[in-house]
Amino acid sequence: MRIPLMALAVVVLAAGPASAQSHDPFQSDFSANYDFVYHELDETSAAGAHFDLATTITRSVPFLVMLGEAGFNHFDSATVSSVMGGVRLRFPNASATVLPFAQVLLGLYHCCGVNDFAIQPGGGVDFKVSPNFRIRAQIDLRHVFDDFGDFNAVRASAGIVLPLNR
Repeated sequence: MRIPLMALAVVVLAAGPASAQSHDPFQSDFSANYDFVYHELDETSAAGAHFDLATTITRSVPFLVMLGEAGFNHFDSATVSSVMGGVRLRFPNASATVLPFAQVLLGLYHCCGVNDFAIQPGGGVDFKVSPNFRIRAQIDLRHVFDDFGDFNAVRASAGIVLPLNR
């Protein structure tokens, strides 16, 4: 439980003063994502989601973002959970309606009473729907370092991104 609280604290502390964020409502944001595909070890999850808190820490292009993520995926015989943190590069463009990003997360993968270290590169696109929210399409490749044999997982998800400093 300490890891999610530490990740949240880092994101909140890095957010900076509200006056510096007023020109970008998505300077800090929250996303809720449905994992419509999460596949590992020849099984595909029946249900899953992940949530992240993110804050932009540099304003030069590409924007550097710090984020924390928590998620779960349920299989027939087990539930996988993860708590990760890392960085995202946002690539703003002139149209600002399609906003691509790439990210790398590191953290804890938990299943069946076992905790393992995982690294998760990925990326996606945010689609600006209105000034108040964006729709996200994302794909990630997770590598889990397990004592009995490392393995990979693929996740495809879609969700909503909401500004926190509006």
